[in-house]
Amino acid sequence: MRATVRDAMSTDVVSVRIQTSIDDAERLVVQYCLSELFVTNEQGRLVGTLPDYVILKRRLAKAPRPRQTVEHFMSRRFLVIDADSPVCVAARYLREHVHNRLAVVEGMSLIGQITRGAVLQLLSQNTCDTQPCEVHLSPEIRQIHRPRLISGTMISPTNAVR
Repeated sequence: MRATVRDAMSTDVVSVRIQTSIDDAERLVVQYCLSELFVTNEQGRLVGTLPDYVILKRRLAKAPRPRQTVEHFMSRRFLVIDADSPVCVAARYLREHVHNRLAVVEGMSLIGQITRGAVLQLLSQNTCDTQPCEVHLSPEIRQIHRPRLISGTMISPTNAVR
Protein backbone atom coordinates (compact mmCIF):
# COMPACT_ATOMS: atom_id res chain seq x y z
CA MET A 1 0.00 0.00 0.00
CA ARG A 2 1.33 3.46 -0.92
CA ALA A 3 1.65 5.59 2.22
CA THR A 4 -0.01 9.00 2.09
CA VAL A 5 0.43 12.12 4.16
CA ARG A 6 -2.88 11.22 5.82
CA ASP A 7 -1.22 8.04 7.18
CA ALA A 8 1.47 10.01 9.01
CA MET A 9 -0.18 13.34 9.82
CA SER A 10 -1.40 14.50 13.19
CA THR A 11 -4.77 16.19 13.53
CA ASP A 12 -3.68 17.62 16.89
CA VAL A 13 -2.64 21.08 15.68
CA VAL A 14 -2.36 24.28 17.69
CA SER A 15 -3.61 27.13 15.54
CA VAL A 16 -5.01 30.60 16.08
CA ARG A 17 -7.58 32.74 14.31
CA ILE A 18 -6.42 35.79 12.43
CA GLN A 19 -7.98 38.16 15.02
CA THR A 20 -6.31 36.49 18.03
CA SER A 21 -4.25 38.92 20.10
CA ILE A 22 -0.49 38.57 19.68
CA ASP A 23 -0.22 38.21 23.47
CA ASP A 24 -2.55 35.19 23.43
CA ALA A 25 -0.55 33.71 20.54
CA GLU A 26 2.67 34.20 22.51
CA ARG A 27 1.16 32.32 25.46
CA LEU A 28 0.35 29.36 23.18
CA VAL A 29 3.85 29.31 21.69
CA VAL A 30 5.35 29.25 25.18
CA GLN A 31 2.84 26.76 26.62
CA TYR A 32 3.28 24.21 23.82
CA CYS A 33 6.95 24.98 22.95
CA LEU A 34 6.05 25.70 19.32
CA SER A 35 8.29 27.05 16.59
CA GLU A 36 5.29 28.53 14.78
CA LEU A 37 1.52 28.75 14.84
CA PHE A 38 -0.76 28.15 11.90
CA VAL A 39 -3.20 31.03 11.39
CA THR A 40 -6.72 30.41 10.09
CA ASN A 41 -9.69 32.57 9.20
CA GLU A 42 -13.17 32.11 10.67
CA GLN A 43 -13.91 29.34 8.14
CA GLY A 44 -10.84 27.33 9.20
CA ARG A 45 -8.93 28.09 6.01
CA LEU A 46 -5.20 28.49 6.43
CA VAL A 47 -4.20 32.10 5.79
CA GLY A 48 -0.70 32.31 7.29
CA THR A 49 1.86 31.30 9.87
CA LEU A 50 3.25 33.05 12.91
CA PRO A 51 6.90 32.04 13.53
CA ASP A 52 8.26 32.12 17.07
CA TYR A 53 11.10 34.43 16.02
CA VAL A 54 8.55 37.13 15.13
CA ILE A 55 7.15 36.89 18.64
CA LEU A 56 10.68 36.97 20.07
CA LYS A 57 11.59 40.09 18.07
CA ARG A 58 8.43 41.77 19.33
CA ARG A 59 9.22 40.76 22.91
CA LEU A 60 12.76 42.17 22.67
CA ALA A 61 11.74 45.43 21.01
CA LYS A 62 12.15 48.53 23.14
CA ALA A 63 9.06 50.19 21.64
CA PRO A 64 5.71 50.15 23.43
CA ARG A 65 3.69 47.03 22.74
CA PRO A 66 0.12 48.04 21.99
CA ARG A 67 -2.49 45.30 21.87
CA GLN A 68 -2.32 43.97 18.30
CA THR A 69 -3.66 40.93 16.51
CA VAL A 70 -1.86 38.03 14.88
CA GLU A 71 -2.84 39.45 11.48
CA HIS A 72 -0.34 42.29 11.95
CA PHE A 73 2.61 39.90 12.52
CA MET A 74 1.85 36.74 10.56
CA SER A 75 3.50 35.68 7.34
CA ARG A 76 1.15 35.13 4.42
CA ARG A 77 3.82 33.04 2.72
CA PHE A 78 3.57 29.38 3.58
CA LEU A 79 3.61 25.88 2.18
CA VAL A 80 0.94 23.24 2.49
CA ILE A 81 0.58 19.65 1.39
CA ASP A 82 -2.56 17.79 0.41
CA ALA A 83 -3.56 14.95 2.74
CA ASP A 84 -3.69 12.47 -0.15
CA SER A 85 -0.17 13.23 -1.42
CA PRO A 86 2.32 10.36 -1.18
CA VAL A 87 4.23 10.59 2.10
CA CYS A 88 7.48 10.45 0.12
CA VAL A 89 6.66 13.90 -1.30
CA ALA A 90 6.49 15.30 2.24
CA ALA A 91 9.57 13.32 3.28
CA ARG A 92 11.63 14.67 0.41
CA TYR A 93 10.59 18.26 1.10
CA LEU A 94 11.22 17.92 4.84
CA ARG A 95 14.63 16.38 4.10
CA GLU A 96 15.75 19.07 1.68
CA HIS A 97 14.53 22.19 3.48
CA VAL A 98 14.75 23.78 6.89
CA HIS A 99 11.11 23.24 7.79
CA ASN A 100 10.36 20.55 10.34
CA ARG A 101 6.65 20.37 9.53
CA LEU A 102 4.10 21.13 6.85
CA ALA A 103 0.47 22.14 7.18
CA VAL A 104 -1.88 19.47 5.81
CA VAL A 105 -4.97 20.71 4.01
CA GLU A 106 -8.06 19.64 2.15
CA GLY A 107 -8.80 22.49 -0.20
CA MET A 108 -7.22 25.19 1.93
CA SER A 109 -8.87 24.03 5.17
CA LEU A 110 -6.27 23.11 7.79
CA ILE A 111 -6.82 19.49 8.83
CA GLY A 112 -3.47 18.59 10.36
CA GLN A 113 0.30 18.71 10.19
CA ILE A 114 3.05 16.33 9.18
CA THR A 115 6.43 16.49 10.90
CA ARG A 116 9.83 14.97 10.25
CA GLY A 117 9.32 12.83 13.32
CA ALA A 118 6.01 11.46 12.03
CA VAL A 119 7.57 10.59 8.67
CA LEU A 120 10.47 8.84 10.42
CA GLN A 121 8.07 6.92 12.62
CA LEU A 122 6.09 5.71 9.60
CA LEU A 123 9.27 4.71 7.76
CA SER A 124 10.61 2.84 10.80
CA GLN A 125 7.45 0.72 10.98
CA ASN A 126 8.11 -0.58 7.45
CA THR A 127 4.39 -1.15 6.91
CA CYS A 128 3.91 1.05 3.86
CA ASP A 129 5.49 1.28 0.44
CA THR A 130 7.32 4.59 0.29
CA GLN A 131 9.89 3.76 -2.41
CA PRO A 132 10.46 4.36 -5.17
CA CYS A 133 8.95 7.77 -5.38
CA GLU A 134 10.21 10.04 -8.09
CA VAL A 135 9.03 13.54 -7.26
CA HIS A 136 8.58 16.25 -9.85
CA LEU A 137 8.07 19.58 -8.14
CA SER A 138 6.53 22.51 -9.94
CA PRO A 139 8.79 25.45 -10.93
CA GLU A 140 7.31 27.47 -8.05
CA ILE A 141 8.35 24.82 -5.54
CA ARG A 142 11.84 24.53 -7.07
CA GLN A 143 12.37 28.23 -6.38
CA ILE A 144 12.18 27.42 -2.69
CA HIS A 145 15.66 25.88 -2.93
CA ARG A 146 17.08 29.43 -2.61
CA PRO A 147 15.20 29.20 -0.02
CA ARG A 148 12.15 31.31 -0.72
CA LEU A 149 8.55 30.53 0.10
CA ILE A 150 5.80 31.17 -2.38
CA SER A 151 2.51 32.54 -1.03
CA GLY A 152 -0.05 29.80 -0.61
CA THR A 153 1.83 27.19 -2.68
CA MET A 154 0.37 23.72 -2.49
CA ILE A 155 2.20 20.45 -2.96
CA SER A 156 -0.39 18.07 -4.39
CA PRO A 157 -0.50 14.48 -5.68
CA THR A 158 -0.33 15.80 -9.24
CA ASN A 159 3.23 16.97 -8.56
CA ALA A 160 4.39 13.41 -7.96
CA VAL A 161 4.83 10.44 -10.25
CA ARG A 162 3.50 7.28 -8.65
